[in-house]
Amino acid sequence: MCQTDVTISGKTITKFEDNFIPPFTKLPDSEEYLAILEARLRKIKQDPNILAQLAAKKEECMRQLLNGPGELDDEILRLEEPIENHQILRTIAPQQAVTQGELVELIKYDQLKDDCGAKVDDSPGDQSLPANK
Repeated sequence: MCQTDVTISGKTITKFEDNFIPPFTKLPDSEEYLAILEARLRKIKQDPNILAQLAAKKEECMRQLLNGPGELDDEILRLEEPIENHQILRTIAPQQAVTQGELVELIKYDQLKDDCGAKVDDSPGDQSLPANK
């Protein structure tokens, strides 16, 4: 049988004491905060044009998205343009770029190599070790 009651120093414990729910206490300014929020809600409800204003703002945002500058799309399309390579050159050296996007330089230098070199050169510690560059 499973024992459900435990006796510790003469005191019988019949349930688990911690229910894992943190104690809830209101903050000292919670009533003020709720009053401010209710005042804002009343102000919004009293304005008869609020729905029209929201619809106009939505239309303005949509118009701006549709009519805005599309330079990013043009740049992406330019990167997808194929590169003209002769079939003989592709056969001789097959590791060639097929599109303009494959020619874009992604990383100019090895940042970790530069950081490690600077730390080794600047350290005032043991000068007998050669610096790796």
